[in-house]
Amino acid sequence: MISRLTAFAATFAVLAAATLTFAAGAQQPASSRAPQAKQVRVVQLETVTIVGHRSDLAKR
Repeated sequence: MISRLTAFAATFAVLAAATLTFAAGAQQPASSRAPQAKQVRVVQLETVTIVGHRSDLAKR
């Protein structure tokens, strides 16, 4: 005999798999799809180099 927790876990796994299978197979009509996003301009910034030095206090 299996425990209640195992039974609930197995039931949940079967229900989740069935739900995901149904959702993956669902097709939306072409008219309800969202329009394509507009292209945006990408701004590339120049590379920044950070140089750090240890202070005398950190060496103690």
